[in-house]
Amino acid sequence: MTLIVGLSTIVLFILGYYIMDHIDQFIQNNVGISNKNLYHEKVKDREEKNRILIYGKNELTELVEDYCNSQRYEYQQITDVCYIDPETKYRCLLALSYNDADNLTVSSIGFKIYSISNVTALCNNQENLKMYKEFSVHNVLLYDDIDKVFGMIKGLVEDGNKNKNKI
Repeated sequence: MTLIVGLSTIVLFILGYYIMDHIDQFIQNNVGISNKNLYHEKVKDREEKNRILIYGKNELTELVEDYCNSQRYEYQQITDVCYIDPETKYRCLLALSYNDADNLTVSSIGFKIYSISNVTALCNNQENLKMYKEFSVHNVLLYDDIDKVFGMIKGLVEDGNKNKNKI
């Protein structure tokens, strides 16, 4: 009796090993294909999501958001740099808060860390204009009249959209 139980246990272990080996090979082969497809979908997604990044929360950013919605431009509005998605390719960064230190910081992080090449920042105090140039911010808008600044931003967004379509 002990011999039969011992032999059946050994047979079950061998059979279990054989089945698990085939299951492991099946999973390894199929997960590899699935992961490759996911990688290509993720890269394709990143290329398609060419959105505008808007930093700040004020009347000006609300105007820009409304404009992007009316033109059906994809955008992301953030109030902190930790919300920048490193997987997304951004067409441009608009740093539009009413705080120059925040705009300088976000612009610098967007350009240097996230490689956003088209950065526009709002300069609220003309005395800080020199710092914007030192930080190599490409487009600096002096805060004068909200309608005037908004008109300039619309022009920059339109130019960015035309350049995106040419590529």
